[in-house]
Amino acid sequence: MEYNYKIFVPGGNKTALIIGIESDIDKRKIIQDMILLKHRDVEQVGFVNENFSDPQLVMSGGEFCGNATRSAVYFYLGGKPGEISINVSGTTRPLAAGITDSFETWTEMPVYENLDKITTIDDELYFVEMEGISHLVLSQKVSFPYLSKTNLSEDGKRLKHIAKSLLMYYGFYGKCDCGVIFTENVLSMIKIHPCIFTKRSATEYYETACGSGSAAVGLVNSKLLGKSDKLQILQPSGKVIETSVEYKNGKIVNTKIGGFVSIDNLSEKDLNVIV
Repeated sequence: MEYNYKIFVPGGNKTALIIGIESDIDKRKIIQDMILLKHRDVEQVGFVNENFSDPQLVMSGGEFCGNATRSAVYFYLGGKPGEISINVSGTTRPLAAGITDSFETWTEMPVYENLDKITTIDDELYFVEMEGISHLVLSQKVSFPYLSKTNLSEDGKRLKHIAKSLLMYYGFYGKCDCGVIFTENVLSMIKIHPCIFTKRSATEYYETACGSGSAAVGLVNSKLLGKSDKLQILQPSGKVIETSVEYKNGKIVNTKIGGFVSIDNLSEKDLNVIV
């Protein structure tokens, strides 16, 4: 079969979106691996519905991905301001999303209202559960010893190893699609270093940007403050993703992420084809 796809850049991490939903997860995995082999800088693969009146995104492993969702929103709106409702794998309800008049692409995040989904599992170490993906968030103090001993220019290999060890130690590895979000302070902003592990698509990445990881940091921040807040989260790519958490009466009412999305030059004129 032939598959058409476009490559998007949502804050740094290149995302390939296949035009047409493939329901068979094994076939999605094969297609994903072919894409990743052909485009070494692509970090994730999703499938979008060809019917523009029914926006849908299915990730290759069936997980949720915030930046892939923003890429899909850009695809459906053609990069122009507007709003849509989109169904995304790993979630149980449609998400509101859109592009602002300043051309920033945003999406609602599939978070739980209950603050019990944001737990402190060790000193300044938090586990944030969302629909479709969860994250272990380390404070800057806890992250520092790991980051200071890691050469991130080498594809974050050592940091991924540390992240996997932490997930195994706390009993999360292999049980869900999840990540470890290391943090540090850079230019008066929180910078994240996300290591993401997807179960069914069998991928492990030190990602150059992570929307759900950014949202997880925002959720921890709002719970600790006990109020709504916005954060500018610096990504490893040097780009920024803004998180917005609405906190009311001890509950998380709404969480959004936003930032600029672009289309990769390689796929700007023609759709690529896999045979």
